[in-house]
Amino acid sequence: MVQQATIQLMDKSKYQEASLDLLQNLINDYIQSSTKIGQQVDWNYERASFPYNLSNKKLDEQDALYLKSNDSRYNHFVVSIQDDKHIIITLLPNSTYGDKGKANELCRYLAQKIEGKLELFNKRIMYFYKR
Repeated sequence: MVQQATIQLMDKSKYQEASLDLLQNLINDYIQSSTKIGQQVDWNYERASFPYNLSNKKLDEQDALYLKSNDSRYNHFVVSIQDDKHIIITLLPNSTYGDKGKANELCRYLAQKIEGKLELFNKRIMYFYKR
């Protein structure tokens, strides 16, 4: 199941240029917020909400963030940058439907924090920037 979702940075977005460092910081914020939720409900929520290990990889001559899971319900997906204005989230051929759900959640979170235009895997568009 190779599918892609795209976050496009707009003129009115919070950030005008995307970088892997920015994405890594935003993903770490996402993990921290799920950790806080877990502390509030006294449950190890961060492993259920984000069961991935984050690492840097080169894919097609381009640096990317590779998210790999050890959980049996999830495999992996990739977050990369194209043209400094597009963030691409790619489901790889053996990604599961669980990966697709987690990638959708992460896409919405990133687009909301960046205040960009999100095109989901099903080609629907969500606007998070001020128009």
